[in-house]
Amino acid sequence: MKIKTMFIFFNSTIIVFLVIISMIFGTESGFQLLGLRLWGLIALCAVVLIVFDIYYFVNAKLLSFLEKGDWPALVQYLEVVVLNKGRYSSRSVRLLAQAYLILSDTAALINLENKTALAKPQLVETYALIFGIARLLEKDKTSATNFFLTRIRCCKSNKADLLWLRFYYGFTLLLDWRFAEAAEEFIILTKISSNTIIMGLTAWFLSNYLVKTLPDRSEDIAAAIESARKQVKEAIYDVQQWNVKVSKLQKKPHVALIMQYLTKAGTWIFT
Repeated sequence: MKIKTMFIFFNSTIIVFLVIISMIFGTESGFQLLGLRLWGLIALCAVVLIVFDIYYFVNAKLLSFLEKGDWPALVQYLEVVVLNKGRYSSRSVRLLAQAYLILSDTAALINLENKTALAKPQLVETYALIFGIARLLEKDKTSATNFFLTRIRCCKSNKADLLWLRFYYGFTLLLDWRFAEAAEEFIILTKISSNTIIMGLTAWFLSNYLVKTLPDRSEDIAAAIESARKQVKEAIYDVQQWNVKVSKLQKKPHVALIMQYLTKAGTWIFT
């Protein structure tokens, strides 16, 4: 349902309800019949309607761009709000960062990170995954590695994001051919991760890229692979269920970047 249609439907429903109640009970005796509680409910409905309408009219342009998927227009609108007017709200920074990522404008995304770090540094921590992915797409491996490591050490991210940050730290080490360090990080993840998708993915990377590359650690790596694979199979029954879980994560920008690996990992685990 389109946002404008929802707006009209919601307003119409509430207004019709209020009009009917007013017509039926719009007398002093009607007031007594309804009682204070029901009149309180009517007042609450009126307040909700007013708040909803204010929110809609204030955010009408933003909602329209999101509904249409018009990312260039959304970026232009949010750049005025965030960069020109300096309104670094959590929602505006997140939406602008995601729009830059969708448009593959990594230079603008890193610029947003730098300006956000000065205005509201906590938002860089909150959206560390998005800003970190920008560094990966820029193919600046050293910068990406340092960025993810800094976020892991400060431990300001929530547990779910921290696991993904650790995965991407290991991933950037792998891209930078720092195989021993990447293996160490992935082995740790197979032991501490409460996220079966991350556990299966790291096991796949260990199996396909690192177990043969590091013969002196082959036993440790093989043990981590088998342990992780077993745990994933106990939590997820088959490749179809794996794909369902992955598809639920697909809309997240940091997951979309590695979809090909997630698909291969699922096939490998359940083969």
